[in-house]
Amino acid sequence: MPTNKKSPAINLKRLFLENGIDTGFLYIAMGLIVIGCIMLISTSAVIGFSSFNDSYYFIKKHGLFLLIGTIFLLAGLVIPNELYKKYAIQGLFFSTILVLCPFLPIIGIKAGGANRWVDIGLFNLQPVEVAKFFIIVFVSTSLAHKKELIRDFKKGVLPILVMVCLPILALLKQPDLGNAILILVITLTMLFINGMRIEQIVILILSGVMLLTANILLHSYQLQRILSFISPWKDPLGRNYHIIQSFIAIGSGGFFGLGLGQSKLKFFYLPLHYSDFIFSIVCEEGGFILALIVLGLFVGLFYKGINIAIKSKDRFSFNLAIGLTLLLVIQALINICVVIGLFPITGIPLTFISFGGSSFVTSMFCVGVMLNISKFSKRKKQQ
Repeated sequence: MPTNKKSPAINLKRLFLENGIDTGFLYIAMGLIVIGCIMLISTSAVIGFSSFNDSYYFIKKHGLFLLIGTIFLLAGLVIPNELYKKYAIQGLFFSTILVLCPFLPIIGIKAGGANRWVDIGLFNLQPVEVAKFFIIVFVSTSLAHKKELIRDFKKGVLPILVMVCLPILALLKQPDLGNAILILVITLTMLFINGMRIEQIVILILSGVMLLTANILLHSYQLQRILSFISPWKDPLGRNYHIIQSFIAIGSGGFFGLGLGQSKLKFFYLPLHYSDFIFSIVCEEGGFILALIVLGLFVGLFYKGINIAIKSKDRFSFNLAIGLTLLLVIQALINICVVIGLFPITGIPLTFISFGGSSFVTSMFCVGVMLNISKFSKRKKQQ
C-alpha cells in the first residue's frame, strides 16, 4: 500500500536546503569544526594516554560533544526566535542563577582558583557559555522595544546595563574577568549600532577601565597576568612559561608548518595545547597557511553573519544576529590575540576549534539560531 511518509533523510534535506537558509554561514562553521576535529585528533593522543591511559579519550569526548552540538544546532534551526523574545527576562534571571551554581558545594567545581564549572554527569558545564546567549537575547529584546529611546541614557541605556550587570557581577565573583569583558564589549557594540551616543560610549568605556583596574588590583593573580603580558620574556620557567611555549610553537611552524601530527610542543611543553592554546598547534603543524585559512574563515563567518542581520525580518532578529555573530567572532579573536601575545591570558576558547563541551555545544546552537534567522529574511518574504 502506498504511503505518504517521508524518510528522515528527505526531511533533513528540506530542513537545510528547501527552507532557504544561508548555507554559506553553515559551510563556514562546518569548515571550522572540521579543522578543530583534525587538530584534536592530531594533538590529543599524548595527553589522553598520559592523563587517562586512553589515547582516544579526548577524541571520544569530542565526538560526544559533536553529537550533542548537532542536536542543539537542529534545535536552534527549528525553534521560533519569537520564543526567546517572549522569555527574555526569565532567560536573563536563569542565566544569573546558573552562573552562581558553581558556588554550590555539591555540584560546583573549583579549579585553578576559580569557581566556573558545574558537574552535570556527562561533562562539566561552564554556565557562562549558556549565559552569553540569554544575555544577547535580553539585550536584543530591549533594543527592539526601545527603538529611538536608546539615545536617552537614563530611559534607554541605563536599564539595559543594570540588568546585564547582574550576571556580570556573578562572573566577577567566580572570578571570570575575560568573559565579563567579552559580554560588556558585545553589549556596548550592540548599543552603539542601535544609536547610542558616542560620548556615552566613551564615558562608559572610561568607567569600565577604572573598574577593571580596581578589580585587577584586588586580585593578585590577575595582576600577575598583566605583568607577565607586559614582560613576556621575564621568568621564562615560571609565570611566563606558558606564553613563551606558545611563541615557540608558532615560530616553529614557519610558512608551511611541520605537518599534521608532527607537533613537538604537544609532548607536555605547551599546557592546554588541545583547548585554549590549540591555535599555537595550528600554527606549528599548519604554519602560516593554515593560520591564515582559520582567520579567513572567521572573517567569512563575520561577513555572512552581518549579512544575515541586515536581511533579517525585524529589529529583534537583526540585533540577535548581530549579537551572536559578535559572540562567535570576538571570542575567537580574543583567543588568537592571547595566543600570539597581544592580550593577557583569559581562558576564552577558540570558537569551534578548542576542545570543550560547553563552548562547542552552545556555539553550534548559535549557528542553528543564525540559520533560523536567515530563513525569514526580508528578501525572501518579499518574494
